[in-house]
Amino acid sequence: MAVGAPARAGSEVSILDVVELDMGYTTIADNYYRNVPPAVFLGGARTGIVAYLRGQGVSDPQVGFMHARADGRGVVPAIEQQLGKAIDRYGARVVPRDLIHSAIRGEVAALNDPYSVFFDRSELRRFTSALDGTPFGGIGIVVALDAAKHAMTEEVFSASPAERAGLIAGDRVLAVDGTPVDGLDSAALARLLRGRIGTLVRIDVERSGAPDPLHLTLTRAAITPPDVRERLLPGGIGYVALRTFGPNAGQQIHAALARLRADGARATIFDLRGNGGGYETAALRVASAFVASGPIVLTQTNHGRRTATDADGSALPPQPLVILVDGDSASGSELVTGAIADRGLAKVVGTRTFGKGVVQSMFPLPDGCALKVTTARYFTPAGHDIDRIGITPDVVVPEPPDAVRGVPGHDPQLDAALTLLAPAGVSTPPVAPATNR
Repeated sequence: MAVGAPARAGSEVSILDVVELDMGYTTIADNYYRNVPPAVFLGGARTGIVAYLRGQGVSDPQVGFMHARADGRGVVPAIEQQLGKAIDRYGARVVPRDLIHSAIRGEVAALNDPYSVFFDRSELRRFTSALDGTPFGGIGIVVALDAAKHAMTEEVFSASPAERAGLIAGDRVLAVDGTPVDGLDSAALARLLRGRIGTLVRIDVERSGAPDPLHLTLTRAAITPPDVRERLLPGGIGYVALRTFGPNAGQQIHAALARLRADGARATIFDLRGNGGGYETAALRVASAFVASGPIVLTQTNHGRRTATDADGSALPPQPLVILVDGDSASGSELVTGAIADRGLAKVVGTRTFGKGVVQSMFPLPDGCALKVTTARYFTPAGHDIDRIGITPDVVVPEPPDAVRGVPGHDPQLDAALTLLAPAGVSTPPVAPATNR
């Protein structure tokens, strides 16, 4: 692939393009948690090149099969050769950088690993925004889909447009701007509810006990989903829920626990339901709020050695503790739950966790794109492998479709946790109606 070759319009290849291709391959090959034969990468790159060309209207792309030495030498030159031929053959139909990105995507796809991903710049911004809590235009609610795909309001953010309009947990959203929402997936529903800050959105809501639907008009505002929610339940039980392991999750959990204890909490319920993970460093810091010393997690790279990462010494004095989990509790949630449960510091309540026992690392590429690559497997401190297995709770409690999370009397998993804490000298709080949100 001739750098800067003056071929047909749009086909010039820059040094940055060549570096991108080289770094893409070496990043995956050097850091992936399993050893991968070079032929796998070459086959994946070819698949990516073919897919790009077909997307550009080439019905029968001519892309040769590639070969390299078993030690990996020759992989990048072989891919470069086929890229160069494609650029020369198809000319103006090809944008070299997009073609190179497609080749790298093919290499990643060949791993058959759902957690390893190539991000272009826009995809990377969306991914990091979701983890870092970047504000968006919305109304300030968390909506969960029940078994019938009804959109149930699970949480209303404080001081949000939704709270000012009177929405409460347990409300069922029927329509947004006249569009019925029953049967929509969560992404489609989010697209309806979100929009430019300052714009109006009309929602129809069904409320238990109300004879007719409510018709509300709200003005979208800048919404930053809180990573941590906390409150003191009756009987001196602190309730803390963590949405994701964002960059500040460790500090936020430490602060929330300290505030609850200052307010008189004598026990804690730590809710990790629906938490699909986030930054590993944040998960380690969160676990360190509960684990005083010793290993929190064991990691194993493609070299086969296991390395222990210890608690950082910032743990608060122990209290009776219950952790709530479900099938969407994954990765960092399982790391934290395993570290605490292995030491007998908590009971686990809910349903079996997702089973993601692998670690991803982010690697930036020269043009602002990035690779998220699985770099290690992890094991609990006792050596348990949870990948594709998950963690089975001490007390298995299914969640019914009409549950309202965090509301005693309307959340069977929370109620089971309260029952477990009662023998520890902590009284179970009375049943509270769903409207007390």
